Amino acid sequence: MAKKKLEQIIYVSWEESEAGWGTRPDGCSLHLTREKYDSFLKKYWARMPKSTPSEYSRPAGEPCVAFASEKLYRRLKRNGNGLFCYQDEEQKLVKGGDLKYGNQRSGWVSVKP
Repeated sequence: MAKKKLEQIIYVSWEESEAGWGTRPDGCSLHLTREKYDSFLKKYWARMPKSTPSEYSRPAGEPCVAFASEKLYRRLKRNGNGLFCYQDEEQKLVKGGDLKYGNQRSGWVSVKP
């Protein structure tokens, strides 16, 4: 089987916070650049209510380098500022070889490479 060509991207781990329950892994967001992540995050928070909701998601770590297959990279390019993936989709991307983690991980490590 031929190795997939991989493109460098930005990976951010996310967590869900729920009043009375605490926090738990919620997936990740993927971005072409750090600037696209910053824009994604700014738009995300702008959509949130002024008061803290009882349940919401938030970044759980620092942006890290990861690698995407050409197919995933094209998807990110079409999506603009980024793509949010719940844990099940993240796991499929990793197992299918479309997402490869870099040497650094920050936040929840819910999917083992």
